[in-house]
Parts: sequence; C-alpha cells; structure tokens
Amino acid sequence: MITIDTIGSNEYKTVWRLAGEIDGIVQHAEHVYKIMADHFGDSFFIAREKTRDGRSEMLGFMLGFVSQKFNGHFFVWQIAVSPGSQGKKVGSRLLKHTVEHAGKSFDCQAVMATVETTNIGSQRLFEKLGFNIKSESYRESSQALTLHNGKQAVENYYGSGTDQIFYVKELG
Repeated sequence: MITIDTIGSNEYKTVWRLAGEIDGIVQHAEHVYKIMADHFGDSFFIAREKTRDGRSEMLGFMLGFVSQKFNGHFFVWQIAVSPGSQGKKVGSRLLKHTVEHAGKSFDCQAVMATVETTNIGSQRLFEKLGFNIKSESYRESSQALTLHNGKQAVENYYGSGTDQIFYVKELG
C-alpha cells in the first residue's frame, strides 16, 4: 500500500539521490533538500510503500511551499517519481495530497506550478488533475509569451533558457 506523509528529518539525502535518477528533474545540491526539509517539511511530501521484508521504499516526492510572491498560492516546486514507480499513479497521489493539504493546512486559494515545455509527463499530470494553463496571468510585463504544442508559455521565465507553462488549480 502506498502512503504519503511529510519528509523525515534525515531523508533529504534519499530525496537528493532520487532526484538525480530521474530524467527531466533538476537535482539541486544536497543541502538544498536539507534546508527545504528543515524549514518547509510540513509541505515536503514523500510517497512510500512497504516492501515484502518490511522496509519502507521511497517511490517519489513533492516539494512545495506557500508562495511569497502570489498571495494565497501554494507553489509546487518539484514533483518526482522513481523510474520503477512511474505509471503507478504515484505522481497523481502526491499531487492530490498536496492540493488537499494546501487548502486545509495553509488556507490557500490556489495551487500553482511551472512546467518546462519539454516536460510532457508533468504537463499531462497537471492537466489530468484539473489544473489550467494560466501563463498569461502570471508573467511579468517584460516577459514574452510563446506557444508550445498549442500551450501558452512564458519565454525564459527563470532566466535558465527554458520556457515555462504556468499551471493553476483554484481551490474552494
């Protein structure tokens, strides 16, 4: 059975290793996951499953926080599922849990995420769970919009050379 709960204080290294195993996920420095676990652990979720020998295996994680830029928004920063667990609805469970938690625990009115235009799997996940594309609403006036496969994205939003699609799910 798959369970979802908050990160344990010593699990950041496992998250860091997992991020490095997944194509399309940025593996940040190990200490970034430690900082996030220590200071945002109440919004850092782990999907786990008990193995036959009784151990707990990490299947994926979701890392987010309440946005300081967009009032009342919970921002999904990273959501990742181990290669061996993909296709088992782990990402859907993590995201559903996050949406529910953001509304109840943080009294957020929306959950948002930015997804690179090349990350088709994440785009499908957010769309399947009722998120809408709102790139126009969240771009800064100096930022250009572009279309990728018919989806509106903000050009070079983070200055990293990638275009980002803004996904938003209104709560309530």
